[in-house]
Amino acid sequence: MKRSILMLLILSMVLSSFLVGCSSKQEPADTPPADVGEEPSGEETPQKPSEPMGQIIIGNTTELSGDWVPYWQNNAAEYDIYNFITDYGTVAMTFDGEYLVNETVVEDYDVVENEDGSKTYTWTIKEGLVYDDGTPITAKDYVATVLFWSSKVVADLGAGNTYGQKFVGYKDFATGESKEFAGVRLLDEMTFSVTIDSAHLPYFFELPMASVVPTKLSFWTDETVEVLDDGNGAYLSDNFTVENFGDRINDARSEIPRPSTGPYILKSYDEASKQAVLEVNEKYAGNYEGQKPLIKTVIYKLVNEETALDELATGAVDILFGMASGSEINAGLDLVDQGGFSYTSYPRAGYGKLLFVCDFGPTQFTEVRQALAHLLDRNDFAKAFTEGFGSVVNGPYGEALWFYQETKAELNEKLNQYPYSLERAIELLEEGGWVYDENGNEYKEGIRYKKLEDGTLMPLVIEWASSGNEVAELLTIKLQENPDLEAAGMKINQTVMTFTELLNYLERNTIEDPKYGVPTYHMYNLASNFNPIYDQSNYYEPGHPWNNTHIEDEQLDQLAKAIVLTDPEDRDGFKQKFVDFIVRWNELLPELPLYSNIYHDFYNDKLQNYDMNPLIRIS
Repeated sequence: MKRSILMLLILSMVLSSFLVGCSSKQEPADTPPADVGEEPSGEETPQKPSEPMGQIIIGNTTELSGDWVPYWQNNAAEYDIYNFITDYGTVAMTFDGEYLVNETVVEDYDVVENEDGSKTYTWTIKEGLVYDDGTPITAKDYVATVLFWSSKVVADLGAGNTYGQKFVGYKDFATGESKEFAGVRLLDEMTFSVTIDSAHLPYFFELPMASVVPTKLSFWTDETVEVLDDGNGAYLSDNFTVENFGDRINDARSEIPRPSTGPYILKSYDEASKQAVLEVNEKYAGNYEGQKPLIKTVIYKLVNEETALDELATGAVDILFGMASGSEINAGLDLVDQGGFSYTSYPRAGYGKLLFVCDFGPTQFTEVRQALAHLLDRNDFAKAFTEGFGSVVNGPYGEALWFYQETKAELNEKLNQYPYSLERAIELLEEGGWVYDENGNEYKEGIRYKKLEDGTLMPLVIEWASSGNEVAELLTIKLQENPDLEAAGMKINQTVMTFTELLNYLERNTIEDPKYGVPTYHMYNLASNFNPIYDQSNYYEPGHPWNNTHIEDEQLDQLAKAIVLTDPEDRDGFKQKFVDFIVRWNELLPELPLYSNIYHDFYNDKLQNYDMNPLIRIS
């Protein structure tokens, strides 16, 4: 249950230039962000407009690819677009990261604890909700979401089909063993229910787990596919097959126009410039508080890291969010000092990392991953990249997460910091059997080799896929070209590609091209952000589509799952399970964390009421 920073931003922000005309750019006393430090202007606070007006241009260094739903290869930028056009979930997230029943959507609801330990949430949807084209939204649209995105049909087309994975009967339905989804019921025109399986209870973030959003099924199929329920669970009509609708579903992934339940509709997308244009959804009923957008048009465009702040300075963009590197931040602060621009900063609920692929090549061996950690001075790297606006972390978390802050001292005592050490790296490699040369003789110099069970020799050569960003450039200097890497008997080859292609290789996306299904790269430089639901259950499960490291360790998998299987009132229990998981993770090192930074958003000071916190930024 993620909520976009941008959606919440647009709902609460206004353009002061449209309110005060040609008056001074100085902001009214009650609007500057607390950390900007500007003096009040003494002007009267303008009234918010009653209708949307104007436009905002948002710049992002992550390029769009035109995949508008988060079930195939939807990246962070595309997920922003998805959130602009998607709402009406039965549960909503507040600005402070709390979850509550969405009273704009829900007329009534009921929660029942069943004798078998499962729990049923029954939702009655308000009448009057419609898609942007005026089509009424009913309970069938909510049930369609769970059925469609949990179906074997979409899985066969390469999509993740985990939407209903916590509900009773999921496995049988998702694999096609059962026509009905036992834990999903269509009860009447406006009422449906979902039953959480007892195996997933207690659950620390229970309420959002029962949330569902509507899907216009006919957009993905046609008017002949029906949502049905004969009393044993909801299901889709028999004509819903890959043969009948595979081509249509693949086309619908990128099609415009497309149905909208959110504050905006996606009007156009230019593939050449990677720019999307969105306009207000006039039929949007509002968020959980009834708020509607105040900005009429949103332009979401690709910017280059090197010129992004120049575009802000010249008015080519109005806002750059999530600026991460020290060079970007310092340049942005210089721009603010010149006047006409403001900024907001907040700790990141995520981290930058090297992701290791753990099922083939040298990185399948823990000793190699640990040796690499000792050959990169991460403190030096973090200092060089963030220039003081960040620090090193030692696991999958970020500085903003409350449970990390409350366990930081304990983690610092228990975790291996992997200090820089060529000697320790060599020891680990020798312990791991990397003691041969290319001819199978005792290693003296050059590339190390390991003798595998079948007698073949594996070279200690790591293939690295990168998208050529600032982090990759620094890794080239600090790791790939580090003389100690060669001294340790290791070599890294870097292949630069587009981020879309990188994701295809990472996710082994054979739907796009069979070549992506062939394991090719051992290492990727990436980043992760967390939403308030810290659930790592799927990321370390062997064979799960979200397990991009392909690590197989039963203990790690069980520890990851255990974190959320905690009573919502048991914060101490949640924290202890988090620590136990991180300790095992830190030993196996499926990823090497590089930094967790202080994000900075820079924007034209015509934007008012801009506010941000780490909980909202996580999306």
